[in-house]
Parts: sequence; structure tokens; C-alpha cells
Amino acid sequence: MRLTTQKTEEILIIILGEEGRSLIRYLIGKENISEFDLANKTKKDIKIVRRLLYNLYNHNLVGFTRKKDKQKGWYIYYWTLLPESIRFSYFKMKRDLLERMQHQLEEEERELFFVCPNKCVRLNFDQATDFEFHCPECGELIHQDQKKENIKHLEDEIKIVHAEIAKLSEQRKVRRKVVKERQKVVKKKIAVKKKITKTSVKKKSVKKTPIKNVTKLTKIGAKPKPKKVEKKVTKNVVKKITKKKK
Repeated sequence: MRLTTQKTEEILIIILGEEGRSLIRYLIGKENISEFDLANKTKKDIKIVRRLLYNLYNHNLVGFTRKKDKQKGWYIYYWTLLPESIRFSYFKMKRDLLERMQHQLEEEERELFFVCPNKCVRLNFDQATDFEFHCPECGELIHQDQKKENIKHLEDEIKIVHAEIAKLSEQRKVRRKVVKERQKVVKKKIAVKKKITKTSVKKKSVKKTPIKNVTKLTKIGAKPKPKKVEKKVTKNVVKKITKKKK
């Protein structure tokens, strides 16, 4: 379902009523609007604006962020409509409507109804017997209602609503797939970034080993290289060498 401005307004007015129409119009298409700005634009008391906003919040149709005013010291709330939640609310309303209509159809097929000739009331059999088959408003004798038209009208309406719900559920599945694919792409990007950071950290941590410590890094079982033994030159040997030269 394409969530147009008119459709959004229709859905939210079902919850807030006509009292919240002006508030809804200022919320649609905007993000992080201060509750004080909403009160000024709608010319409503801040308490009424908060009550309407909390009503939407209880239905999970708006979200908020809060920031502390450095000068005054209190928190200011900034509100934003949640389009996906509004779509789900509309889907739920249609589903509840379908259930009520199906229940009404079953009642129409099961019960007997009686109507006033002046169209004052429409009563079922038990109600009609309580008033002795007379209209409680005008006193006229009531007669049995031919309910074929009502049944046909309900059946047609149920088909329309059922088709709309099927379409909405299909659109929801498509959106979920798109969201999942986006999440997968984001996860892959995060994983690639983590690998890059790990490899860069490893390169930085690897240091060149000094030549003095090479002997410590020999493999287990390898024979150590023999150390060169330096011959000590004694004083007597030095004297003999000098005499020969002379």
C-alpha cells in the first residue's frame, strides 16, 4: 500500500478523531518536531497535544527522541510518525473489519429480523417478542424483514475487504524481503570492514626480530649452530713470536 498523505490522515483520525486532525497534518512528512512547536502551530494547549501524541504512541504509530534544555533544565520531546507501523495498523483495522462483517453475515443468515414500516428500528426475533411485535418508537406493527439484499451486500463487501487484505499481506511480504536483503548487505559490509581492520592490526603488531634473538626462534629438535671458540693468546706465545721476527 502506498501510504499517501490522505490515507495516513484517514488512518490516524480513526484513532484520534477530529480533535487530532490539525496535529496529524503537521506531523505528516516531517521528522523530530518539538511538542512545543506542535502546540504553537495547532494552537492547542500543550497538555492536549501531549495527550494526543501519547495516544498515538500507545498504538505504536509515533516515535520520539528527547533532549535536555541546557538553559531551563527540562527535557523536550521530538516526535516522528512511523510509516511501517501505520501500514500495519491499517492492515489490522481491515482484518478486524473482515471479522466483524463475517460475524454479521452469520447472524443475518441465522436470525429472523423484523422492521418497522416507518424504518424506526430493526429487531431480531427475541427483541420483537419483548415488544409484542410492535415498534418501540412509533407503536406500529412490525413485519419480517426480507434480508436477501443485506446478505448480498455483506457478501460483496466481504469479497472486497478480503481481496484488499490479501494485497496488503503480499506487499508486507515483499517489504520484508527487501528489508532482509538490505540487512544482509549491511552485515557483509560490516564483516568486510572487520576483516580489514584485523589484518591492519596484525601488520602493525608484527615487528622485525633482532639478530641477537635469532637463536631463540629455532625450531624444536633443530641442532643449534656451534659457537666459535676464540683462542686465548698467552704472554709466552707472544714472546716466542717476537723473537722469531728478530
